[in-house]
Amino acid sequence: MSAADTLPTLPPTYSSDLDILGIPAFASDLPAYSLGRTSAPVARSGARSLEKKEFHHELKKKGTPFATLTIVSEAPYSKTLPTFLEGMPIVGKVRLSLDKPELIQSVIVSVIGQVITGANQGEQLTFINILRTLWSQTEGEPRNTNPDNEDSSLAGTPEATGSSPKYTGKLQGEYTWHFSIPLPKEVVLPLGSRNEPQVFTPPATFNERHARASVAYEVSLKLTRGKLRPDQKLAGPFGYIPITRPPPFSILRQIAYQEGTAVLGPIIDPDGWFSTDPINVQVKMFNTRTIKVGCTLFLAKPLSYTRGSLIPLSLRLESSDQQALDLLSASKAIVLRLRRRIKNNWESEHALDPLSWKDTVEDSQLAVWWPSAEKPDASSIPTRFVNGELHLRSDVKPSSAMANFRIEYSVVLFPFDSAGAVILHADPLIHQQVDIVTAFAPGPRPRMSAPPGYESDSAITAPSTFNISLGSAFVG
Repeated sequence: MSAADTLPTLPPTYSSDLDILGIPAFASDLPAYSLGRTSAPVARSGARSLEKKEFHHELKKKGTPFATLTIVSEAPYSKTLPTFLEGMPIVGKVRLSLDKPELIQSVIVSVIGQVITGANQGEQLTFINILRTLWSQTEGEPRNTNPDNEDSSLAGTPEATGSSPKYTGKLQGEYTWHFSIPLPKEVVLPLGSRNEPQVFTPPATFNERHARASVAYEVSLKLTRGKLRPDQKLAGPFGYIPITRPPPFSILRQIAYQEGTAVLGPIIDPDGWFSTDPINVQVKMFNTRTIKVGCTLFLAKPLSYTRGSLIPLSLRLESSDQQALDLLSASKAIVLRLRRRIKNNWESEHALDPLSWKDTVEDSQLAVWWPSAEKPDASSIPTRFVNGELHLRSDVKPSSAMANFRIEYSVVLFPFDSAGAVILHADPLIHQQVDIVTAFAPGPRPRMSAPPGYESDSAITAPSTFNISLGSAFVG
């Protein structure tokens, strides 16, 4: 059985079939939420105006909502889940509708980010936990909201200019507090047996059915009631997308993309390509003779690629056997895929030991290949170049690392698949780690170079107006 037969021909979605962004593991335990009305566009400094979308989560008493947590996000990013890009604050409001007087000591909102590997508390790592007290009794009596007064906060009011006496009464009527909470771009966590501080960037939301770990974000509301009554809590999930960009392409590659000309190969543009170490592949030709074929894989530099775009490739084959070169350079004979490895190790004292990690591995779709016009340097060994592209799905989760959790990618060249040439190697021939990012490099964007008839079965989706990499578009 060939390598192409043993591996899937269709790419895995690399995402939950319920939600491309990944619904947090604890979402099923949350109160049901409904999509509210779409707000009018709100201008953001330095960016185009986008529609806002509200997601409501409610606490009810006898079927009537008395506390509503609303998360407000930009509609183009938020189909079924409020989603925020790196640099966007988590925005929303809390509304209380109290028909009868009730004792509430404080109204607290928290933004939480977690890596979850199980239901037990010891299997949940909280890397973000930001508390914001919207109101407490020490601030004085809050204001009821009405059409002329849409916020119960005392900030900036005459009552706030002096020291307001502690309010010990009960709340009744309508109250509304707005919040805007920025997320940190970096977090520091202790790691390893010595609890050495390590710096991490918050990862993208991640939840897949067969994965051993998930990354979840939520906004939670807490109403404290006092010693004799239990506090009440309400939470709503949200998606998060970090903005990660590759360094610029080589000058010659930028010119090719800008002018729409052919991308130059590794001989003419050596600065634009990364070369793997050459290997010798043993090949049995038609069960009659065994030969060696030199093989070198080139990947476009830098080794960081925007999801929804592509990875340019070039393959050099060297052999004195012309028939072997013909067979192995055929476009259907080359088996190269993107491999995703999800790594997880929840034993913190062994977090720096790679042997203790639990890995989940998946291979993506095949790259496409076509004959190259690349002319090799003068050599006594016949040489053949083949051009290729690995088309990246636009819903691929970006590379990430958070404490004991990793999402890593590599380009893997498997044994060739040719009826007349049997590769005498069972393991992958070449394995090169790469990064998958969410935004494009500065300058012109990558262009597909595959000629007609060589396109991938998994087509790249064109960018939308907003250039957001959410399953059908990119971050620009």
